[in-house]
Amino acid sequence: MARATRTSQPAPLWGIGAYWRGAYPPWIALIVVLIGGRFAVARLWQVVSPPVPMPLFSMLILADIALAVWQVVGAWRSVSHWVDARARGDVLFAARVAIGAVAVVSATHALDQSARQTMALAPIAHAGPMPLEVRNGIVYLTGDISYDLLARFEATPTQGVSAIDLDSAGGHVFAARALAQRVMRRGLKTRVTKRCYSACTLIFMAGAHRDLGPEGKLGFHGYSLEAYPLPIDIGKEEEIDRAFLRERGVTARFAARVFATPHTDIWRPDRHALTAAGVLRD
Repeated sequence: MARATRTSQPAPLWGIGAYWRGAYPPWIALIVVLIGGRFAVARLWQVVSPPVPMPLFSMLILADIALAVWQVVGAWRSVSHWVDARARGDVLFAARVAIGAVAVVSATHALDQSARQTMALAPIAHAGPMPLEVRNGIVYLTGDISYDLLARFEATPTQGVSAIDLDSAGGHVFAARALAQRVMRRGLKTRVTKRCYSACTLIFMAGAHRDLGPEGKLGFHGYSLEAYPLPIDIGKEEEIDRAFLRERGVTARFAARVFATPHTDIWRPDRHALTAAGVLRD
């Protein structure tokens, strides 16, 4: 009685399993399936706009990882088979380096997508005051003097800061006093390269060294506190800041002229007068 024999069928040269075994020609495996495929996946991810429901996002990430593993392993095996049979070892090394680079890029891309999803799902936190601009150790304080500007100054890193550049037409007297106290506490120099009027001059006078640029202007006048919700004794408030100017080395005559100027006007003394009165100090 004749014995039945079973003949094995040759493995198919195309298909998912064939690619996994490395049966594809290396130029197809490396360039078309691996590099081209990863590029196509990256383009598809651009269509996805986070946040995505977490179950769906998890499925997409797992599918992407599985596809990337299949692409990388198949290309690696294909190149190894081809080089072992037909080419030199340095070609194998170069091809494997290329495959490794694609694998790293794919892993980085998956992490980036996860980070985007996490950021999109995270609650938006209150960022707090935006720090003032700092360049070359100088803080740039620009705009109306207010408590918002004070908060921004407080939020500004002080490491390596030695001076503050002022550019303001004035603002809130009490906020200016608070800023002046902080400038003195930190021992900052003050400078004006554009303009510093009204309440801004209190901050300028707080500087350990006070400098006025060639185009800089200082402007002084008396107070108008009509906008404040509670009754305020203007004379008393002016006396407080007159004493402050005297403490900072300003002559009594200059301080008197400051508050004798109506709040509807502005007094802009020249550099000679500012230096003689002790306003500018090296």
